[in-house]
Amino acid sequence: MDKDKAEKALAIIRDVIQNTRDDLVAHNWGAIWMIHAFVNFAGAAAGTIIDRQELSVSWYLVPLSAVAFIDIVLVLLLTERDRGVRSFVEWQLWGIWIVFIVFTLAGGTVLQLSGAPANLFCPLFAMTSGFSVAMMGIVFYRRFLIYAAMFVFVMVFARIFPSVQWWLVGVVWWCTMFIPGMSMHGERKRRRLESNDARIL
Repeated sequence: MDKDKAEKALAIIRDVIQNTRDDLVAHNWGAIWMIHAFVNFAGAAAGTIIDRQELSVSWYLVPLSAVAFIDIVLVLLLTERDRGVRSFVEWQLWGIWIVFIVFTLAGGTVLQLSGAPANLFCPLFAMTSGFSVAMMGIVFYRRFLIYAAMFVFVMVFARIFPSVQWWLVGVVWWCTMFIPGMSMHGERKRRRLESNDARIL
C-alpha cells in the first residue's frame, strides 16, 4: 500500500509540474521572457554607468524602475488569458516578483541609510534576483535553479571584479529569461502547428 500511495503521489506531482509548464506555454510567457531578457540586460548594463560616476544607491533605482515598468507593460500586452482571467500560475509569478521588488528596495534603503559603498547594491541585487529565480525553480521549473546558482557566483565575483559586476548580472539575467523563454516559445509554436494539422485532418 505504501508503495502504491508513493507512486500515486509522484504521479500527481508530475501532473502539477507538467500543467504548470503547459500554462506558461499556453499563455505566451515564452515570448515575454525572451523580450524581458534584452530589457533586463540593458537595465543591468546601465548600472555600470552609475558605478563609474560613483553615484548614490538611489540612482540604481532609475534604470531598474524603467525596466520594471517596461516588463510589466509587456506582460499586460502580450499575455494571453482565458477570457481575460489570470491563471493560478500567473498569480504565482506576480507574487514572486512583487516580493523581489520589495526586498530589493528594502535592501537598497538599508545600504543608503547605513552609508555603505553604493556599489554593494549590485551583489545585493544579485542575491534578491537569485532568491526569486530559485522560487521560480521550486514552483514552476527546476531548471531555474541552475540560473539561481549562477546568481550566487555573481554575488561573489561582483566583489572580486567590481568593474564588470553589472555586466555579469546582465548576462545571467539574459540567460535566465531567454533560454527558458526560447524553449517555451518553440514548444508553443509546435503545439499550434499540431493543432492546425489536427483541424485540417
